[in-house]
Amino acid sequence: MWNYNFVVPNISLLFIFLIFYVLQPHMPISKNRTFLRVICVEILLLLLDIASSRMLEYYESFPLFCHLFVNILFFIVFFLRATLFFYFTYTIYVPKSHRNYKKLLTAYSVFFICTLIALVNFFTPTLFILDETGYHRWKLYNLIYVCSFFYVGLSFTALILNRKRMYSSVFYAAIAFNSILLFGYCLRLLFPRILIMDFFCLMAIIVIFFEYENSAVYIESRTKVFRLEAMALLMEEQIGKFPFMLGIQIYNYNDMREIYTGPNIDQGLRLISDYFKKSYPELFRFYLNSGRFMLIGNTTKYSAEILKEEIRERFIKPWKCESSEMELYLDVNFIEVHHDFKIDSSETLMQGILSAFNNMTGYSDSDMVISKQTLESIKNAAEIKRIVRHAVEENSVEMFLQPIVSAETEQVVGAEALARIRAPNGVMLSPAIFIAVAEKNGHINRLGEQMFEKACKFASSYDLKKSGITWINVNLSPLQFLKSDLEKRFSSILNKYCVNPEIIHLEITEEAMIDYAILARQVRDMKNAGFEFVLDDFGSGYSNVTSLHSYPFINIKFDMQVVWEYFKTKKNILPGLIKVFKNSGFSVTAEGIENKEMAEEMRNLGCDYLQGFYFSQPLPVDEFIKKYGKK
Repeated sequence: MWNYNFVVPNISLLFIFLIFYVLQPHMPISKNRTFLRVICVEILLLLLDIASSRMLEYYESFPLFCHLFVNILFFIVFFLRATLFFYFTYTIYVPKSHRNYKKLLTAYSVFFICTLIALVNFFTPTLFILDETGYHRWKLYNLIYVCSFFYVGLSFTALILNRKRMYSSVFYAAIAFNSILLFGYCLRLLFPRILIMDFFCLMAIIVIFFEYENSAVYIESRTKVFRLEAMALLMEEQIGKFPFMLGIQIYNYNDMREIYTGPNIDQGLRLISDYFKKSYPELFRFYLNSGRFMLIGNTTKYSAEILKEEIRERFIKPWKCESSEMELYLDVNFIEVHHDFKIDSSETLMQGILSAFNNMTGYSDSDMVISKQTLESIKNAAEIKRIVRHAVEENSVEMFLQPIVSAETEQVVGAEALARIRAPNGVMLSPAIFIAVAEKNGHINRLGEQMFEKACKFASSYDLKKSGITWINVNLSPLQFLKSDLEKRFSSILNKYCVNPEIIHLEITEEAMIDYAILARQVRDMKNAGFEFVLDDFGSGYSNVTSLHSYPFINIKFDMQVVWEYFKTKKNILPGLIKVFKNSGFSVTAEGIENKEMAEEMRNLGCDYLQGFYFSQPLPVDEFIKKYGKK
């Protein structure tokens, strides 16, 4: 006799899960479809388990073929359940676009072999035998354990090998439900007449549901539509399969929240969401926060132009909040995704959509289009970010030196240390591009500190006096200048290489002078430690002549654009500024010197130092030493 104590509650709970799952909205992705199959297969397996067991209890009441059919089907479904649990694990850590179906087919070969052996049992005993006395296990019966342990072992192996690409919660939940399955298989092996394995499968399904399949995690509470995370999953799973994609953004969303208050705007968002659901039921609806919606569908039924007109017409009318009886008057912008090109990266597409939303300006007639060129620029920007991050993390940012010469003698008296980053193909990235990326991504502090250390190392290992160099200028980013521990960190690097701080001049731009309190404290601390400061790119920012007297700069460097503008217009502004600075005790450097005429003119105007391509472009350290080492 079989013990059925675990079966009835298991089936009841599984049907509850099935009904609840079907009633909830879900993305059409393989993970969700596989979970639904797991539930259905588990219910079928329970029913077959009961049916086969009851039929064996009343063995003589059923024809032999019925016994064969039900028991063979039970074994096939048993093998299928183990395979589906493995495939669900696989969908967790491998997106559809990266799945290796040849390897999957190899893994499925165990299921196919076991199924074939089960079907052979129709003609000759393989897994079980039926005779006059009833049902008996046969030689290959333990295939059910071989199949089960194979797939759960394969799941554990795959999870461990792919640990780094998974979030901790996702990884540990997958380990948890596979451990439950493993424990259940072991108990079934030890107690085959107690139908307890299905109880552990139910527990595994519960873990899967709450970690991976709870739709509430992917539903935005105010609008009751899918969130950004759900859209990312759908894009990753079915990239390139949606011919229709339209973004809608409420114009001046933050201002509207202040005008109408947050609760009223939240009601408005729900009304807008309900309108989209009622008007365009075939389209998936997503809310991406900050008044942004996306309508996506695998259909050619809709035209973007027609939908934009329909939605604009609806937004001309007010949205009436029932609770407050307030009428919301809102305006919208649109983002249209062109699909006349191949999209091979969901991440790039998502970045393109979010970037378009972030950069959207103007009123409702200033729509944006995401084209092949848009995604290419996003892709290139992402590659630059990766190159910059790698260069900073590996400390592979190169130091180039550009000479600074005496205006009087045109002999090298100093040099400016400049950061350079090479792409994998050897091409140099533009400093204007990678500096902006480093500042935006938070790498500028490490990059600046690395450059300072490289300059100190060069100063300590190379005889500067031999080449007539008395200082090296190192640039400080405005963000770097805000660090409260800057003086301590730089002083420790100076001590490490036994370098006099007067040798390293720190260049700061006018942007760093916006916050006087921070600048004054930082300059004071750095000055007390022996550092000297140079104001870089004067004329390109916010400073004025009178404010410079408050700061202990030893040198003012005129921005190259200011110098070039002087040679175009010959206005007296630059000569007047040079005279003021000289009378105030500052030395003056002119940047952007490109020919002899410019060098002579700047010398005649009173500049102390000159810098530019006329003398030399920035050089790698080895070339700089080779060119100027003997002078």
